[in-house]
Amino acid sequence: MPENAEKKNKKPKVMPSSVVFSKESIHLISQDRDTDSLFTHALLLLGKSLGKIEATIFAWDKHENILRCQKVLFMGVIQEGAELIPLTKEMPLWQLVIGTTDIVIDRDRHKSACFALRFKNEFLGMVRVSLLTGTSLTQNIISQIHTFCMELAISLKNLTLFLQNEIHMRQLKGSFEITSNIVKSIYLNKLLGLVVKSIVKNLGFDRVRLYLVNKDEKLLKGEISYDMRGETTSLEKECYSLEHGIHPFVDMVLQFPDKETAVEFHDRVVYVPLHVKDQVVGILVVDNILSQEKITSDEIQTIKSFAGQIAMAVENARLFEKVQELSITDSLTGLFIIRHFKARLETELYRCKRYGDVMTLFILDVDNFKSVNDTYGHPNGDAVLQSIAKNIKETLRKTDFACRYGGDEFMICLPNLKSKDTVDFGRRLLNAILITAPVVNGSRIPVTLSIGASCFPENSEDIEEIIKQADKALYKAKNQGKNQIYIWTPDLR
Repeated sequence: MPENAEKKNKKPKVMPSSVVFSKESIHLISQDRDTDSLFTHALLLLGKSLGKIEATIFAWDKHENILRCQKVLFMGVIQEGAELIPLTKEMPLWQLVIGTTDIVIDRDRHKSACFALRFKNEFLGMVRVSLLTGTSLTQNIISQIHTFCMELAISLKNLTLFLQNEIHMRQLKGSFEITSNIVKSIYLNKLLGLVVKSIVKNLGFDRVRLYLVNKDEKLLKGEISYDMRGETTSLEKECYSLEHGIHPFVDMVLQFPDKETAVEFHDRVVYVPLHVKDQVVGILVVDNILSQEKITSDEIQTIKSFAGQIAMAVENARLFEKVQELSITDSLTGLFIIRHFKARLETELYRCKRYGDVMTLFILDVDNFKSVNDTYGHPNGDAVLQSIAKNIKETLRKTDFACRYGGDEFMICLPNLKSKDTVDFGRRLLNAILITAPVVNGSRIPVTLSIGASCFPENSEDIEEIIKQADKALYKAKNQGKNQIYIWTPDLR
C-alpha cells in the first residue's frame, strides 16, 4: 500500500471509552470541609481516571469577570496555580458563564476541553482538562467529565454554604461576645481595650485602631490599637485638629452623616464613624494590610452594626468618669478635694515605706488674698485661684498630685522629690505663678505665694504629723517676708 494511502487511512488515537468515575470516589469529595482539600481530591480523581493529563480548576470572580486558578494537576502532581483568565463577551469561554453551554472543546486537536462548574443557574467556575498523550477526548469521556463536574459543582456549592454558615455562626458568637464586652466596663480605658481585642478575635481583622473626638480641644485623638499578633499599642501620639483636609480620619468624622463609611487601599482598610444619633464621638479603623484579604461588604455591615453601641458605651464611660471626677475634684480649680487627696496621700506614703522611697509635701497659701478680693473683686479673686491651679497642674510631674486645701490654700504631694531639690522646685512654681497672674485693666494682679514643706522620712513618717510640719513651715515663710519656700526643721516644734 502506498505511503500516502496508509496515512490517509490512519485514525487518531482515542482514549478508551471504558474509563469511568466511580460513585464512591465522587462521594468522597463531597466529604471535604475546605475548598483546598475538595479541589485536590477532585483533581487526583481526574488524574487517576484519565491518566496523563493536565487539569486545572478555576474559581469565578464575578466582580472582576476573571477566572482565578485554584489548583493544577500535572502528570499526577498537585501544584498551586497563579493563572488568571480575564473574560469578555466575545470569548468562547463566556458561553460557560452565561449558560449557553457547559462545555467548550478545542475543536482543532480534541485534546483539551473546558467544563463549567454550575449549580442550577449559578456559574461557580471551570475545570480545564488537557491530554498529555497522543490520544483525543471521545464524546463518551467528555460526557463523563461533564457529569463529574456537575457533581463537583454540587459539592462546591454545598461546601460554600457550609463555610458561609460556619462564618455566620462565628459572627453571631463574635457579635454576642463583642456586645458583652461593650457593656462590660464603665471605665473608658478598659472598655476600649476590650472592644478592639474582641473585634480582632471574633471578626478576624489584622488590626483595629480606635480614635476619639475631644470636643473641648477640637481634636481627634488616637487611643489604642490591637492586632492579630496580640500586640496592644497606645496611639496617644496621634492627634489631629478637627479641620477639613488635615487627615482622612478627620474628614470621615466631619463628613458624617453624608458619608457613613470609607473603604481604602483596595478594600483592605475601612473607616467607620462611632456616632450617637448625629454626634460623632470617634472613629474605628479596621484593616487587613498584613494578610491582604479584602474586607467584604458583610464584614463592613457587621462593623457598622456595632458602631452605635460602641459610641454609646464610650459616652456612658465618659459620663461616669466626669461624675467620678466631680465627686473628687474642686469645681473652681479642678484640683482634688482634700478628702480624696488624703486618701491618695495614705496610699503614696504606704508605697514609699514599702519601697524605701522619699516624698515631699507642700502647703501653699496666697499672700494677701483678702486684699486681692477687696481690690479687684471676688470674680477676679476666683480667676487668681484658677490661674494658680493651672500653673500647679502644668508644673507637676505625672506622679505628683495636688488639692485645694482651703479657701486660698493648696497642698501638693511630690513623690521621689528629695529634700535637697525641694527649694528649687518650689521657686520654679512661685515664679510661674508670679508671671501668669490675671490681667485687669491692663495691669497684672500682683500675686505671690508662700510655701511650707515637710519631707518623708527625713522629718516624719506619720501623715498628720507631716501635714502639721508643712503648715508650721508655711507660717514661718509668711513671717519671714512671704513669696518664699521654707522647709520644716526641728526648731519649729
